[in-house]
Amino acid sequence: CHTTMPTLSLRLSAELDARLSEESRVRDVPKSLLAREALEEYVAHRRRERVLAELSRAAGALDVGEAAALAAEALPLDNEALGDDGAGSVAADR
Repeated sequence: CHTTMPTLSLRLSAELDARLSEESRVRDVPKSLLAREALEEYVAHRRRERVLAELSRAAGALDVGEAAALAAEALPLDNEALGDDGAGSVAADR
């Protein structure tokens, strides 16, 4: 079952196109897959930065005890989202 995805056209510098082509060849995957992966990572990173900035602003309004309690609550969730097993090592699938 093949689903149609929206398309995006963009211009690349010759250097970036050459690097993308090389990575595509080495990994034996289409350039569009590499571009999708890169965009997904970038958008997720930017979203995480915005959320952390918002949390930081909100934490500024808390007293130290409240901030520490929230940080302690959030750490296991952050580790889980990153694939950390809680013992300081990253899960095998990462």
